[in-house]
Amino acid sequence: TSVKTEEEASQGLAPEEWPHLSLAQRNPCENSAQEKVTGLSLMTEECVTEDELFNTKQETSEEMEQGGEASGIPNRDSIPQIPCSTPVSTERTVVHLNTLKDRHPGDLWARMHISSLEYAAGDITRKGRKKDKARVTELLQGLAFSGDSDTEEDNEPESQPAQKKLKVSSVPGKKWTKRDIKPDFPSWSVLDSGLLNLKSEKLNPVELFELFFDDETFNLIVNETNNYASQKNVSLEVTVQEMRCIFGILLLSGFVRHPRRGMYWETSDADQNLVRNAIRRDRFELIFSYLHFADNSHLDQKDKFTKLRPLIKQMNKNFLLYAPLEEYYCFDKSMCECFDSDQFLNGKPIRIGYKIWCGTTTRGYLVWFEPYQEEATIKADKDLDLGLGGNLVMNFADVLLERGQYPYHLCFDSFFTSVKLMSALKKKGVRATGTICENRTEKCPLMNAEHMEKMKRGYFDFRVEENDEIILCCWHGDGIISLCSNAVGIEPVNKINCFAADEEISQISQPSIVKLYDECRKGVAKMDQIIAKYKVRIRSKKWYSSLVSYMIDVAMNNAWQLHRACNPGASLDLLDFRKCVAHFYLEHNANLSD
Repeated sequence: TSVKTEEEASQGLAPEEWPHLSLAQRNPCENSAQEKVTGLSLMTEECVTEDELFNTKQETSEEMEQGGEASGIPNRDSIPQIPCSTPVSTERTVVHLNTLKDRHPGDLWARMHISSLEYAAGDITRKGRKKDKARVTELLQGLAFSGDSDTEEDNEPESQPAQKKLKVSSVPGKKWTKRDIKPDFPSWSVLDSGLLNLKSEKLNPVELFELFFDDETFNLIVNETNNYASQKNVSLEVTVQEMRCIFGILLLSGFVRHPRRGMYWETSDADQNLVRNAIRRDRFELIFSYLHFADNSHLDQKDKFTKLRPLIKQMNKNFLLYAPLEEYYCFDKSMCECFDSDQFLNGKPIRIGYKIWCGTTTRGYLVWFEPYQEEATIKADKDLDLGLGGNLVMNFADVLLERGQYPYHLCFDSFFTSVKLMSALKKKGVRATGTICENRTEKCPLMNAEHMEKMKRGYFDFRVEENDEIILCCWHGDGIISLCSNAVGIEPVNKINCFAADEEISQISQPSIVKLYDECRKGVAKMDQIIAKYKVRIRSKKWYSSLVSYMIDVAMNNAWQLHRACNPGASLDLLDFRKCVAHFYLEHNANLSD
């Protein structure tokens, strides 16, 4: 009765449902070895593709047929029941399965046998699939040829992942000592002969402005504008005289503002009469619409600002040529206002626009600038691995060293500062000081910010790196600030007044490195403050018109800085200086015949 019941139960199951049954349900025999071989052979036939293992299926089926004929029982296609006494050779089957395991290592071999479990039960929605995948993952962790313990043991070393080798750093570790720095830079004793020549020449505001927008620059703009108009089949034939009138109107828009551009020709006051007498409105609109600075047939597609690159190079060349030769310089970010840009900079008066890297003097004279772009055009030293900020500072240092091998001192914020950068600048003979983030301190054992806040104001902790002679200092003043320098240390310690909650506290200590950074870090901020007072308001539809206006304002700022340096007692303010240049361009370049 028991045998008949088992035969009926086995015949009642279709062969397609076998993969979802356990080995005991497929073959209820007492011989455990025979159960293992039968289950493995069935899984091999169902899960392995025909292209890879056709021969394996054929050989396995032949063995099963021979075993069935020897015992007088048909194969499993006709009767799913296999007798317990069927002699089946397990060695060749195990060899084939091992071959399959080698071809499908790791979890892939296990997934082949239970792939049908993902959709065999449960909900097929996203939530149901997540539950099924979690259940399948649990099965995968415990599944590795559970039917054959000998095969498991033989292949266990192969299935284990190889251990990762620990990377051994070839860079020697930093040695930090609590002492003051001992810099070996020469002292600053350089005479600025260029500024002395400017003082002797006694240049007026127009001549100072034309140090930057000189004849070469105006000829570049005129030639490229006419070339662009000819490419559009327009006979423009603009002259340098007309281009100076265009610049005069742009400078005038900085202190005479109108909601519409055409109103400069409508109203009748002194300034508007200058505009009306200088150039016709339609002629201004035509020239301004075709204003161009590069040849479209020779553009560098990798450079985002390739249409302005000739003008940028010319302006950087003139800025550096007439820059005051000073000891301290500031390097920071600036913003050119443009609401069509997707660049955002928090903490600046102008937050949306084009980000510009700037190197200035402590008073705000712009020495070098470069618009930001994702694929930087700055050459970087791969061996140093300084990152974007470090490469920009190194490039600015190279620009300064073109004027002479002097011990310049650069100040910048935590975006640029690292111990590697300080070491690289020291090798070039350039001094540097800047704030630094905790993740760039090269494991310097300074007191952390949490413990520093519990200390009294004026407390500071410092360490010096023995090999490169670089100091790191953490100071508790108005807040917690960490600084790094290769030239300035702690001594002499100054005493300053500190205020908290509108109450003055007694004097606190301030290291020299903090004092120097506070005095030299505001160069770019001063330049932005000067430019924002009277900046060009006229814009065109071209995307780079705001950058052109920015360069005009920067040139006016630099000219005014030179005017102040050459005339310390009788200098004009910025408004009068700008008005003098704008009026001169409109009066002396007017087309009287028109």
